[in-house]
Amino acid sequence: MAYSTEADLKDRVDEALLIQLTDRSGTGVVDSALVTTAIEDADALINGFISPVYQVPLSPVPRIVREYSAAIAIYRLHLYRSIDAPAWKEAYTMAISFFSLVAERKVALEGVVDKPSPSGVLSQSVGFSSEERTFSRTKLSEW
Repeated sequence: MAYSTEADLKDRVDEALLIQLTDRSGTGVVDSALVTTAIEDADALINGFISPVYQVPLSPVPRIVREYSAAIAIYRLHLYRSIDAPAWKEAYTMAISFFSLVAERKVALEGVVDKPSPSGVLSQSVGFSSEERTFSRTKLSEW
């Protein structure tokens, strides 16, 4: 499940700009495949930050995650076209800073359940014991 949609991107940028960023073939329409790729890239980046803390993909998706997913996707679309976009670069930097804080557990995502902690089995040691060896090099040397 994607954290943002093409509609979320259209809510943040004018459709003409979205066409300019995605229309490689000159059809005059938004290339939905390229938008989907940018969103998937953004979501993968987000998941990389938050997966140590939360079970991914997130469900339900918090509003801030949706907003940052769209912002990262728009920034990536600018990068695809090699367009300098200081405002979107700043939004990208803010998103990365936010998700870094989430990864450090300094910020929590509201409404999302934490990743279950590993069971205590790993903290307990396991020992083995057995009887004395019946055969060894010294005992078999007589044969």
